[in-house]
Order: sequence, then C-alpha cells, then structure tokens
Amino acid sequence: LVMYGATTRNAQLIHNQAAVGRDRVPVRPIMPVGPGFTAILLRNCLAMAGIRVFSDPIARTLQWISGADASSKCSPGVNMGGDFLASVLCGALSMPFNQTYNFQVTSAACLAGTPAERFALALRFLKSQYLMSTASGSVRVRQTMLRDALLRSSYIGCLFCCYSSLERLALHM
Repeated sequence: LVMYGATTRNAQLIHNQAAVGRDRVPVRPIMPVGPGFTAILLRNCLAMAGIRVFSDPIARTLQWISGADASSKCSPGVNMGGDFLASVLCGALSMPFNQTYNFQVTSAACLAGTPAERFALALRFLKSQYLMSTASGSVRVRQTMLRDALLRSSYIGCLFCCYSSLERLALHM
C-alpha cells in the first residue's frame, strides 16, 4: 500500500521511454491511491496468501505424502516446500491482477476514465491478451497466459519462499 505511488510513477516513466506519440501517458505525481490501486491491492493480498494461508496445509499434505505423521511438527524442509508450492500457486493466481495494474497505470484511457470505465477496459485488456477465438467459434486460452503465469509464479515462488524462510529463521533466533 505504501509503495503504490512510487511503483505507479516508475511504471509510467518506463512506459514513456518506449512509447511514442499519443501512446505516452502523463506521469502522475506520487499519490497514495488512483487507477490500478484495487488491482495492486488484490495482487498483493493474493500473493501473500501463499505463505500466510496456504503454506501450512500444503506443508502438512507434503508431510502426509512422505509417510510422516501429518499431525506432528513439520521439518524445516517440508515447511520450505510448502512455502514454495503455495507461493507458486498464489503467484500464478495473482498474475491477472498484476497485468491489470500495469495496464491501468500505463493506459491513457484508464488514467482518464471513471472506475467503471477502468473496470471495463481492464476486462477488455485481459480478454484480448489471454483469450482467442478459433475458426470454429470456440474460445481458447492464448500461450501468453501460460507464459505470464509461469513468469509471475516463478518470481513470486522464489521471492516469498526466501522471505518466509528468513522470517522463520528470525523467529527462532
């Protein structure tokens, strides 16, 4: 939450370096909330849910699969495995919110639109990026969705697993 303004300004500056003409967006002053705030909040909550909500059940499942008593204390390795798998899962699930945030802060239409218009533009963006119609009229998922989910989940998986491991280490010192 504290980083929204700086992150948004940075995204707009980087976007404008590559954009030309009317694709450039006005760089907003650092503000605590604005377009993309809901998306980044949901992204962060969902990504954090990996180590805060899903890690323990996944670690207990890993312990049960290994044949150990699931009710006993998990070993550090099993905890780390639970942290990593939970973070990978939540990283993939948070990907659409991450992409929505990036779109909303680098789109002139979103920056100028009302919340309802931003929502509609974000849905249109996600559909255009991740869904395609086949010749028969059916809808399929594009490969870019898998690519983006893999990139986000690998990044979040490693980052949050390290964070959680360091947190556990600090708590036991």
